[in-house]
Amino acid sequence: MAESFIKRHPMRFHEDDRGVRYNDIFPVEKGDVNLTIVYPGALSAWHRHQFQDDYQVCVKGALKFGFCDKPAKDGGRVEWVYSSERSAKDGSLFIPRGIWHGYYNFTDEPSIVLYWLTNKYDPNDEERMTIEAMGFDWLRHAK
Repeated sequence: MAESFIKRHPMRFHEDDRGVRYNDIFPVEKGDVNLTIVYPGALSAWHRHQFQDDYQVCVKGALKFGFCDKPAKDGGRVEWVYSSERSAKDGSLFIPRGIWHGYYNFTDEPSIVLYWLTNKYDPNDEERMTIEAMGFDWLRHAK
């Protein structure tokens, strides 16, 4: 039997109560191309990276993204950005290393976020902070 023309690139897969993640989708030498299905009402925040930048775009549904420099109690400033499949034409969101970020699906339908990390995912490069410790209200001003 002849060898197949088709080869499969192994991906990392993760599922929890926030959604489903398909990571390292394509065999790029530098970085990860990832896709997350975000369940309705799911909130994934806050985290930041020391050595990687992120590019993210909502390609299905709608998400509220949050970006901040430091916790509210330390004088931090948050920026909220709403992104949807209709606004994807405006381009992806660039998240530089060191910026705390996350997203919230405020809709009743699953949303999909496609993102590229400039380095292969390294759990040692990810710092997390609870929503309460960061001190910004995700539910306020939800569309």
